[in-house]
Amino acid sequence: MPPRPLRRLVVLLFLCLWGPRPVAADVTFIPLPAFDTDPNAGNTYGVLPVVLFKDEADRVKGIFAPSLTFNEFRGVTGTVRYFAYPAPAERFEAIASYSETIERKLDLHYKNQDILGDRFHTDIQFLFDRDATIRFFGLGPESSKGNETNMTLETLGFYVIFGVNITPYTHLSFGETVQSFDVLRGGVPGLPFTGDRFPDLPGVDGAFVHAQRASLAYDDRDSTTTPTRGKSARVFLEASARLLGSGTDYVKAGVEGVYLRPYFDDRLILVTHALFEALSGDKDTPFEVLPRLGGESTLRGFSPNRFFGDGRVLFNAEARTRVLHLHLFGVDTQFEVAPFVDVGKVYKSVGQLFSGGVEVTPGVGFRGISPPNVVGHIELGWSR
Repeated sequence: MPPRPLRRLVVLLFLCLWGPRPVAADVTFIPLPAFDTDPNAGNTYGVLPVVLFKDEADRVKGIFAPSLTFNEFRGVTGTVRYFAYPAPAERFEAIASYSETIERKLDLHYKNQDILGDRFHTDIQFLFDRDATIRFFGLGPESSKGNETNMTLETLGFYVIFGVNITPYTHLSFGETVQSFDVLRGGVPGLPFTGDRFPDLPGVDGAFVHAQRASLAYDDRDSTTTPTRGKSARVFLEASARLLGSGTDYVKAGVEGVYLRPYFDDRLILVTHALFEALSGDKDTPFEVLPRLGGESTLRGFSPNRFFGDGRVLFNAEARTRVLHLHLFGVDTQFEVAPFVDVGKVYKSVGQLFSGGVEVTPGVGFRGISPPNVVGHIELGWSR
């Protein structure tokens, strides 16, 4: 996965306002402070030296970004990151981190949308992640803030997607997922352990999931990373079966769409996103695979994965307004202000879907973009 959104925005801000130091014609060194804020983990401080590798057109082709940070829960953390963009449709990401207290991470991710002359695409990821600041409040839309608990969630996963590009805009994909989850005591003092408060929660004693997924997508956006116009839609079906070695039986299905429309010579871009997802499974289906809402890509006024249910509905809308466009020190960077509103809910039954209220989180985002591969953003959202 990419580095945290706020950290990427800080990189772009300092890149333009502080001033990188040219090391060679196609290499730029940027000594940065590191600052990160997270609703679960709190504030993180440190140093983040960044090396940018650029091509002849000043496009970023690679980023090397180690860091040394301190956080009150994690202690001192050392992290090494490398991001490579060999071609517009190809990227490789590697992240390794080791924390003084509990947390560890290794994430290797390769993605290529243009294999053998744009005939095929693939997405391969290996992930080991131990996060000590995970919160859990219960299942369903009525989960209470008063039931807040903490756990360390350890995830070991291997994910493979391979597909056919039926047309330049239509893609058929098949995926294989193997995941192992382990739940340990958390690293946040003062909060009860999830396993003590919810001892009967499926998955709280760990889980193993082997699932298969099929997806049909249409995408005519002008970029998958920094789009300014176009639309995308996909339908997907995922199944997990004990017969194939999984620890649970479930079927998950959903539909998702995105629409972008530019105005005023691309200075204003209206973006809408909608998602519907539902899961049907046995009583042992672990909470780790349930649909959830909360965090930077869903309900931005809540902490990550604040709500869990058997299904979820979500609608997002934002207006990305360009306020600054700079070309300093060989880097082309745009800055945007993006007011937004997120509306969604999770549910445990069809009746619950059509009864009760929804969560509404308005807010404003700040985005820094270095096309075609780098996007940093921070969102300030409000919720109940």
